[in-house]
Amino acid sequence: MIRRLLMYLFLLSNVYTSASGQQQPRLQWSINDSWKYLSQGADFAQRPKADDSKWQSVNIPHTWNAKDPFDDDETSRRDISWYRKKVMLDKRFQGKKIYLNFEGAYQVADVYVNGVFAGQHKGGYTAFTFDITHLVKLGDTPTENLIAVQLNNAQDNFIPPLSIGYASYGGIYRDAWLISTNKLHFKMLDHGSPGVFISTPKVDSSRASVNIKGTVSNDDSIERKFEMLHVVYDARQKEVARVSKNYTVAPGKELVFALDASALKNPELWSPDKPYLYTVKSRLIESGQVIDELSNPLGFRWFSFDANKGFSLNGKKLVLKGTNRHQDMKDHGDALSAEDHYRDLKLIKDMGCNFLRLAHYPQAPEVLKLADKLGILIWEEIPLVNYMNPVPEFLKNSKTMIKEMIRQNYNHPSVIIWGSMNEVLLWSEKAERIQVQENAAYVNKVKMYAVKLDSTVRAEDPYRYSTMAMHMGDDYDKYGLSDIPQLASYNIYNGWYSGKSEEFKPTIDNKHRQNPRQVLFISEYGAEADNRVNTEKPQRFDFTGQYQRLYHESYLSQMKQMPYLAGTAIWNQFDFSQPNVGGVSNNMNQKGMVTWDRKPKDSYYLYKANWNAEPMVYIASRDWTHRAGLSGSTATIEVYSNLDEVSLMVNGVSYGAKQPDHVKKMIWKVKLNEGVNDIDARGKSAKGLVNDHLNLNYDVYTENLKNTALPFSQLAVNVGSNAQYLDNSDHIWLEDRPYKTGSFGYIGGSPAMLNIKTVKKNTNDSPLFYTYQDDIKGYRFDVPDGRYELELCFIESDKIPANERIFEVSVNGDKLIENLDLTAQYGFGVAVRKKYRISVSNGTGLQVIFKAIKGKAVLSGIKLKAAL
Repeated sequence: MIRRLLMYLFLLSNVYTSASGQQQPRLQWSINDSWKYLSQGADFAQRPKADDSKWQSVNIPHTWNAKDPFDDDETSRRDISWYRKKVMLDKRFQGKKIYLNFEGAYQVADVYVNGVFAGQHKGGYTAFTFDITHLVKLGDTPTENLIAVQLNNAQDNFIPPLSIGYASYGGIYRDAWLISTNKLHFKMLDHGSPGVFISTPKVDSSRASVNIKGTVSNDDSIERKFEMLHVVYDARQKEVARVSKNYTVAPGKELVFALDASALKNPELWSPDKPYLYTVKSRLIESGQVIDELSNPLGFRWFSFDANKGFSLNGKKLVLKGTNRHQDMKDHGDALSAEDHYRDLKLIKDMGCNFLRLAHYPQAPEVLKLADKLGILIWEEIPLVNYMNPVPEFLKNSKTMIKEMIRQNYNHPSVIIWGSMNEVLLWSEKAERIQVQENAAYVNKVKMYAVKLDSTVRAEDPYRYSTMAMHMGDDYDKYGLSDIPQLASYNIYNGWYSGKSEEFKPTIDNKHRQNPRQVLFISEYGAEADNRVNTEKPQRFDFTGQYQRLYHESYLSQMKQMPYLAGTAIWNQFDFSQPNVGGVSNNMNQKGMVTWDRKPKDSYYLYKANWNAEPMVYIASRDWTHRAGLSGSTATIEVYSNLDEVSLMVNGVSYGAKQPDHVKKMIWKVKLNEGVNDIDARGKSAKGLVNDHLNLNYDVYTENLKNTALPFSQLAVNVGSNAQYLDNSDHIWLEDRPYKTGSFGYIGGSPAMLNIKTVKKNTNDSPLFYTYQDDIKGYRFDVPDGRYELELCFIESDKIPANERIFEVSVNGDKLIENLDLTAQYGFGVAVRKKYRISVSNGTGLQVIFKAIKGKAVLSGIKLKAAL
């Protein structure tokens, strides 16, 4: 208790007084530390006398869902939790206004102070502020005050989002603050905003105007007379403009103001290449004393979108090279620190991006601050995803979110676009995903609400553009939704979910021809990649990095031929949570340029070579540093570079120099040795030598399994797959192949993949069970005589009842498995591994026979190992 009190006094004395000893007009005190957390609902947990001694001790940011969306049960806890914190306040707060500010708490927060209800906030992605002046206890000595927050992250049919492709992380997952002001202050209770709003109505290279508006609150019982002063400072803190005015405000009233600062001549312009920031300091001065003070960023820029010319900034065309960001991270959920946000935006900037869509929700204030400083243009949107509930309460909450988002982030020069919804016609009114909307009455209600939300955006901020993101269905045009926002944005996945990547340009060109006055923005495009699976023969839906790069190379090449595009944004910069989906992983969307734990994939460097002018060479095999190949075969080495020419050496042998193609790529076919291979790529820039170096491990195997020069040890096969899989023990499961005499492979059947929504249970080798051979008849290894360990891997691929798929397995005539019914014995989507010891004699090799009794036999993986 004594230590806490001393820390309190030290902190307060340092934040509450200036260097000159004068009392600061406003205190903002972090309350992130030393909370108590209870992972369930509880009666009267808001009361000071409630016992929280056995509650978990946590710090903010915090979420209770960092782990549970990713286990086998396909659920996560969406329910009530409690947080409690005790703060010490003393008499220096007497006569002040005291507020609580939460930057983000998912998703319905009921806040109590000293057992009394302070307020409720709905929505998990915007900040909120409550006045707690009348609820705190103050005395001559520091007095304990209890803050209690009940949070509920359960789905609510009246609060967006209703349908989401990402985890709902319950918790106080962003910073929390205690704020104290004088009774005369800039308004604190305006949708979580700073209460001061700065715009630049007229800007060009020679002159810039500044408009400052907002509200002042007088919570005193007497009339207050004061001077309002706004001063604009440049980046060196030199005053460059000011405006002041005297006001009088009655007791208990508010004063709305709008002032124009003196115009700036020859302003420094804000742009991604030079994000020059001014600062506006706003003060309320009474009898020579500063009563309240705020600082806000200011950037001078002007911009426009054109249906045929795309985007221009400060009078010049700028190609928006963009990406999307989900804010979650492995082991953290949404509870990221300021350092986490900086790392993320730095990765985005270093890749060469000048644009970022914050999808699908407003993100932390720190993100917008960093975008201002680093020079990243921003699209921010509310979390209205996939469908809406067209009733007044849902509309009210959605409009409130828009107001909160815009007012909280209005002063950031990086923001150029506000979004009101995403793929809102993807689902029906029955909360079912559909291809075509059939209920015209429902769609017309959606349209009516879309108009209201877009109108709210435009009314809140006439200086920026409105948009909605749409999937590639025809209903948006049919019902007129695509004409509502100022920018028509499309999420397109030709070449991943369907079709071919080469269809991208013809598809969007057709939209441009059909409506040449519509400004078109590509808000999403992408393909998934897991660095555990790799191949020399990539194909759609294989989740290899090689296919992801081919997909993005194709889109990037086509985009360069589409000058009318307003901008493009990759889906996604980072892998992110997507509960209840499969693929080669579980509960993840792996379309990121960077992994969930923030390691750049090879695809990241494709964009860096094309978008970042800094000279670079990159060997695009970091995602495949351990591979296997047939003896005598060649391997593919690809390099990205923005240099004029690059040469490649492998194990000291030169493979010559090449020039990058239109997407800055070069390809060599090389010979790799068993073991570690030394690969070096290099070229010259104006600054000197630029090179990249990589060590690549290579396992050589032979087709002739009886080859005495390479005695058989083991072979593992990723059955049904075109890709190699590297498991957690650093062992490679080879791509599948048909049987060839003297070698190995499958007999009969056809390669297949699980439905992408299938979550695979009971395994850490999820990629191994993504593919399978359907209706397989046999698998053969022409190995020498001896003892072997055979492993068979199965998974029920279809949601079928018991007794619909039954088969037996035998090896060299001996029956190993009788009447295998995967549904009945294990269940749908459950990985099954069976091991056997087998003797091979008389030169017969090892032949596995699958006999279907009912339905078709299936096999997901097979491994044969010489037994000791």
